[in-house]
Amino acid sequence: MKKAILDQVEDGKAVFLLEPNQQTWTIPQAELPAGIHEGSSVIIQGKKITLDTKTTAENKARIAAKLEQLRNKK
Repeated sequence: MKKAILDQVEDGKAVFLLEPNQQTWTIPQAELPAGIHEGSSVIIQGKKITLDTKTTAENKARIAAKLEQLRNKK
């Protein structure tokens, strides 16, 4: 089992950053399960990719908080 984040979807390919070392893993976009978008955290087990809803929500909340901090500094 590996954890990863979908970094980008470009030219028909989905590029994941594997944790913990940010190594890239690329698959055809057609193999990307529904509901997984850029920035989604996933769990990879063999060839099965599953959305990690808890980690994705935590990451979105953390990013939103940082953006709010940056906005308030102006």
